[in-house]
Amino acid sequence: MLYTVSPLGLCAGALTVAAAALARRNLADDERRVLTTIVATAVALRVAAMVAIFFTSIPIHDDQFVGALTGDGAYSMTRALRTRDLLLGVPVNKYDYVVAFDEYGRNSYVSFLTLAQVAFGPAPYGVRLMNSALFIAGALLLYRVTRRAFGPGPALTGLTAVLFLPTLFVWSISLLKESLYFTGSALILWASVVVLRAHAWRTRVYGVLAGLAGAWIIHDLRSGAVWLAALGLGAGLTLHAMTISRRFLAGAAAAAIVALALVATVPQQQNRVIKGLESTAKTHTGHVFTVGHAYKLLDEGFYVNPQTPSASTLTLNAGQGARYVARAAVSFVAVPAPWQLASLRELLYLPEQLAWYALLVLSAIGAAAAWRRDPLVTCLLLGYVLPTAGVLALTNGNVGTLLRLRGLVTPYLVWVSAVGFFVSVQALVRHRTGAVS
Repeated sequence: MLYTVSPLGLCAGALTVAAAALARRNLADDERRVLTTIVATAVALRVAAMVAIFFTSIPIHDDQFVGALTGDGAYSMTRALRTRDLLLGVPVNKYDYVVAFDEYGRNSYVSFLTLAQVAFGPAPYGVRLMNSALFIAGALLLYRVTRRAFGPGPALTGLTAVLFLPTLFVWSISLLKESLYFTGSALILWASVVVLRAHAWRTRVYGVLAGLAGAWIIHDLRSGAVWLAALGLGAGLTLHAMTISRRFLAGAAAAAIVALALVATVPQQQNRVIKGLESTAKTHTGHVFTVGHAYKLLDEGFYVNPQTPSASTLTLNAGQGARYVARAAVSFVAVPAPWQLASLRELLYLPEQLAWYALLVLSAIGAAAAWRRDPLVTCLLLGYVLPTAGVLALTNGNVGTLLRLRGLVTPYLVWVSAVGFFVSVQALVRHRTGAVS
């Protein structure tokens, strides 16, 4: 009966059960019960949300509407459905061909949606269930990594935060590619830890294969996705080497000083950096000039004449570039500030924005404690954040897009913040105990 109602949904349920069963392996009974409760609650709330979307959308359901809450999700689903019609010989028109073969928006997620619906039939809500299963599987991979590194308490706390933070929750039940991207990225990180920690060569081979699978999953989901993952791992390994070796730290500091000196004194090197910043600044202005709540990173004069990124003639000097980078870093952390909220939807986001600020504070507190417990995992989690955060900070200019894409780095900060939360609670308990005694 369930397979008849939603064959893809039943497959998603099987994936969730399998992922939870693997995550429960070798755990104490109490921890198993807590983990099962967390995952079961996460699944139940997601199913309830999908049921609510279904019933509230009944008046406007048709063969094109797919219960999408965002334009990107609706585009991906309708494109996949049109491609499915072409593959199965269903009568179509010229516009269907244009959409199905358009270079804009072409990525492996659309291919995944198409293949799923060729195999199982049109499944807008089955896709939501599958995306939820993929997201939960990715979260459980990171839970297993952090449990061994930081202990059961921080690992379960981090898992709870990732599964129930509102933005990530909406991500996971959407028709967007974020769940698949998160799962692939988490698989790469998990596989990297396995390869670096394993003693048996077979285990390392399995880890390499899992990492390659993760890279294959994400390689066409976003431009430069594999490079970002590789840079994240490289940044994490560099941080690890710097924090456990004084020689490496001294060498890295010297190399950084030399690189800064070259940029400051050698015109050719400075021009390369400026050209790179000009490219990201053009992408940023494209976001500013689109519909929505924009924020600006460049000097005001750059926004006088709207231009598309491809046609932009924007140029920067050293001072303008430095101000642009500084504003980008601050904006990635602070936007939207409470006084910048410009709509009811943004006002509803205020509690999570305050939670984001708390997350950053706790991650700063927890970084040292997490490093003492497991330097490698801590550095990999932080390293995974740096390149993606840098690219997002420099290229974005729309509040809604920033809130959505900042979720790409949030899951990796969460577990470091969970350690900070436990450290803060322990310090508070010790302080009160000392005061009483």
